[in-house]
Amino acid sequence: CILVDRHSDADMRHGRHRIGDIVTMLRQAEEGLHALRQAWPSSRADVTTRSVQAAAPSLDGLCVIDLETTGLAGGAGTQAFLVGCARVVGNAVTVRQFLAPGFEFERAQLAALADWMRDTTHLVTFNGRTFDLPLLEMRFSFNRLAWPWHHLPHLDALHPARRFWRERSAVAGPDPDESSCSLGVLEKRLSGLHRVGDVPGFEIPARFFQFARDGRAEPLEAVLEHNRLDLVSTLLVTARASMLVARGPAAAERGHECLGLGRVYERLADAAGAETCYARAAATAAGVGDPALRAEALRRLALSQRRGGRIDAAAASWEALLATRGVPAAMRREAREALAIHHEHRAKDFGAARTLVLDALAEPLGDRHRSNAQRRLERLERKLVRQAPGALIPRFDDEPF
Repeated sequence: CILVDRHSDADMRHGRHRIGDIVTMLRQAEEGLHALRQAWPSSRADVTTRSVQAAAPSLDGLCVIDLETTGLAGGAGTQAFLVGCARVVGNAVTVRQFLAPGFEFERAQLAALADWMRDTTHLVTFNGRTFDLPLLEMRFSFNRLAWPWHHLPHLDALHPARRFWRERSAVAGPDPDESSCSLGVLEKRLSGLHRVGDVPGFEIPARFFQFARDGRAEPLEAVLEHNRLDLVSTLLVTARASMLVARGPAAAERGHECLGLGRVYERLADAAGAETCYARAAATAAGVGDPALRAEALRRLALSQRRGGRIDAAAASWEALLATRGVPAAMRREAREALAIHHEHRAKDFGAARTLVLDALAEPLGDRHRSNAQRRLERLERKLVRQAPGALIPRFDDEPF
């Protein structure tokens, strides 16, 4: 097995950030990192210790893992010819890469990896829950080696990244899908890093196959650098997400970050924190003229308030959503339906409820929603007749909600 060690000291740059800044951010936000692991538990041990007050592993035991493989299809024929690992050492980052010089050396590679990671206490990956770790576990099993990390807490940084940054506005750059949450897009957004001369992912397997045939390692130089940058960028994404959770909505730089933070707090059963984030995201969106963000924030705020039994506050949030221009039709329908239910069954304002139903019927609706709205309109009209002055029918409504 070929071992490649690289040390990035505190003054080295990763886009706009120094390596030391990323490490400092992680150390200051260890509580947020632990909370993210509780929000996305990776093992039965995580589930049983889901409380944020549970003891968190030290940052010194953290290991970031990223693989370069012979293909993305998976299956028994896919090998991880390069396993990159990054650790925080003091105020710097050390990377060790385990390279198998051929297919027949995989067992030695995995044994060296397991030996080096003996003192690891928790793992961080990017899309590792569905790809990297399952593939590694399969390769250990294929070589009749025990999988050594089933008990370790693991954070897949892709999940919080999707909450915080997937819906951000597109930024300039060559990536064909700037709204995605790929690691290359995230490092541009968070640190302004633009890779020069980076090897495309689809070329990586072919470079290894060539190396396995002729033994010339020069084509793998760019692969090793690609893997190293991925490891450091994963640390950057983890540090920024942890800082957001630890410091709260005041640390959010954009409305979408605040909205995503509210969704993370909901996963942690912190309803008050989530509602604070949603209200702030809605206010931010109003200031920058982003109706889609404002509508989503108000919708989530209303749903949280309704779950908490604050019916009047939820109704006010639905009304604010309806008053926002440019709201998607599906959200307008949901808001009108929620307000119609509120006015009919709580406020007993049948006229206001009828107006909302008529507004909903004036817009395109699916068959099911139109049928429900027609039934609600008929029921409201009967109630209005009973409520009319001088009506002979007593004001007694025994119809179910």
